Amino acid sequence: MQRMSGKIFGVLFVAIIAVIAMISIPSGDSLPGGVDTNTAAAGCSCHGVDPTAGVMVTIASPENFTAGESYNITISISGGPNDEITEGMNATGGFSLRVNSGTLESSGNDTQLWDDGTVSHTESGNDQREWTVGWIASDDDSKTVTFTAYGNSVNGDSGNGLGNSGDYWNSASKQVPGINVIIDDGKITFAQKIIYAVLLFGVTIGAVGFGYRIVNTEKSVEEVFGKYWDYTMEWIVTTDHKKIGILYFVTGFFFLIMGGILALAMRVQLMYADNDFMTNQEYNSAFTMHGTTMVFLSAMPMIAAFANYLIPLQIGARDLAFPRLNALSYWLLPAGGITIYAGYLAGGAGDVGWTGYAPYSSGDAATAPGTDLWVSGQILLGASSTITGINFMTTILLMRAPGVTLMRMPLFTWSIAVSVFLMLLAMPVFTVALILLFADRTFGTLYFDVAAGGDPILWQHLFWYFGHPEVYILVMPAFGIISEVVATFSKRPVYGYNAMVIAIASIGIISFIVWGHHMFTSGGDPLFRFIVMLTTMLVAIPTGVKIFNWLATITRGKISRKTAMLFSLGAIATFTIGGITGIILASIPLDLALHDTYFVVAHFHYVIIGGILFGFYSGVYYWYPKVTGRMMNEKLGVAHFVTSMIFFNLAFYPMHNIGLMGMPRRYATYSESLGIEELNYYVSIFAILFGLSQLFIVANIIYSYKKGEKAGDNPWNGWSLEWVTSSPPPHNSFTEIPTLEVKEDE
Repeated sequence: MQRMSGKIFGVLFVAIIAVIAMISIPSGDSLPGGVDTNTAAAGCSCHGVDPTAGVMVTIASPENFTAGESYNITISISGGPNDEITEGMNATGGFSLRVNSGTLESSGNDTQLWDDGTVSHTESGNDQREWTVGWIASDDDSKTVTFTAYGNSVNGDSGNGLGNSGDYWNSASKQVPGINVIIDDGKITFAQKIIYAVLLFGVTIGAVGFGYRIVNTEKSVEEVFGKYWDYTMEWIVTTDHKKIGILYFVTGFFFLIMGGILALAMRVQLMYADNDFMTNQEYNSAFTMHGTTMVFLSAMPMIAAFANYLIPLQIGARDLAFPRLNALSYWLLPAGGITIYAGYLAGGAGDVGWTGYAPYSSGDAATAPGTDLWVSGQILLGASSTITGINFMTTILLMRAPGVTLMRMPLFTWSIAVSVFLMLLAMPVFTVALILLFADRTFGTLYFDVAAGGDPILWQHLFWYFGHPEVYILVMPAFGIISEVVATFSKRPVYGYNAMVIAIASIGIISFIVWGHHMFTSGGDPLFRFIVMLTTMLVAIPTGVKIFNWLATITRGKISRKTAMLFSLGAIATFTIGGITGIILASIPLDLALHDTYFVVAHFHYVIIGGILFGFYSGVYYWYPKVTGRMMNEKLGVAHFVTSMIFFNLAFYPMHNIGLMGMPRRYATYSESLGIEELNYYVSIFAILFGLSQLFIVANIIYSYKKGEKAGDNPWNGWSLEWVTSSPPPHNSFTEIPTLEVKEDE
């Protein structure tokens, strides 16, 4: 046994000596077959164990990369042995290059590609110190890739028997960011600055107000704080439909300002060709958050604000059917909004567009940290809207006062009823789609993964089944407001009440069979697309009935030109333009040409701003006296209307031309060769002026609350039940439930 152990030890000793001898064999050449992975990982061991600072390895690459594009990468070596190749010296250097993303390619006889994806020199390429290889970028340009190169610099004197003396090696690495990468340079982003500025402004106003109360009332800090605390808690725990309506309005108006700031930031970016005011990633997040904010965090809460405050008053109820559920639905709103905007503080807000198309939102491309927060916040908002819809529908159907039949309800209440009906059918579908998306992103399911048998087009169907009725969910209440205002300020009942109710209901029904017109370019069935085209055009008939009835009401009436009436007239005019361009986009051939251009952006904003926002403004000026007991300032109101109408049309109408000239939407930059820079410049200027003109209504609301003229209970001589009670209404809305009596014509 001992002899056997001695033999084994002897064999191992000889083997070790042999290995050392082989390693020690002099060699002055670069490895003729290239540097393999193991050698590269330890450095070029045949040319020295440790790297040498005297050798400089340089990687020349693009400053950034775009997904899927091809680039040349150059590796060069300097320093170390003399660069001159003397007679008899057959080699000067070699290299090995690897990258952690994308694909390297050999681009000549002097380089070769290895099985593990690395590239190195060939035997014929070891007589040089610079090589160029190809690289195909990965499909994700929101990340940073790292190139690592090992280079050996040799003096080529092995032919003279001098071995590897004087040969050196070194390594280098270089990071190349994708064009959409978020680079944390320690600086806060533009969006973060806005959030911090808003928070700082709010804290400052609160501190100044708190200090003013202490000085003005000569009360102690504890007394003033206690009063503020009691006042705040009164709003936090309230179940009064009127206070919750005001909370909805304040929240929606706040997010209107936030969405407007994002819009203006995008317009500054597009003011000039190839502008770098925002990065591509920041721009993607900006238009995602802008659309989400305006639709879900501003327009929807505005509807809930008007409906919360007015539905019980207009049908003679003391409150909504489920007051506590009403409070819950409101508090889900700021929770969802904060969750969505928290993405900015987490490293980057959602960047998948407000439509959240898969696979951009479900695949590897959706890398912004805030995308998961965007999905989660949207789910909270969907729950809020669904609960609200149940509450409104129950109240309208079961809590009407005596005499308030369905066909005697004010048109605003009818518009809310149809809007809520659409919401209850459409919103759960979108919420389910969001849950599927959340599962894909969080739990690894594959609902929208094509490679696994999923279908990203499924997301489009689910989204637009909700998304197109959503437009009517928003515009119906605006139509209801316009109907109330036009009738009151024309001093006559709205023309064709029954026809108006039928038109509202018809629009709601048709809205569920036209979602496919958003998907004409997705390659759907030709018959399906043709049917959708016809039904989309069909919606113009009931919409035209409403516009005709409004005009007939005005024509036979005695018009009072108050700000509320002016905004209703402006909404009718601008919405009509949006409706006409909608008919253009309903045509399949035209939509294929104009889809995803700024023509669509112009159309959408003529509907959303021209029809919905202006309609809401009309409602603010109309019902402000009922809510506060004071009149709004008419001079400020007229200034608000005139500037808004002028700057809105100057900003958004030219977008039709920009779209026809070929500018795609959602692009952060554009080429000067398109010839649209001048138009974009003027659009941006007027968009900024339009945004500034909204300061008139902010100033008017604040000024009139303290300085406005006392309104009385019914300053407009309105006919619906909300004008029967006091202004502002008491806690229970009515001292006693009213009975609606209609005087029969004699």
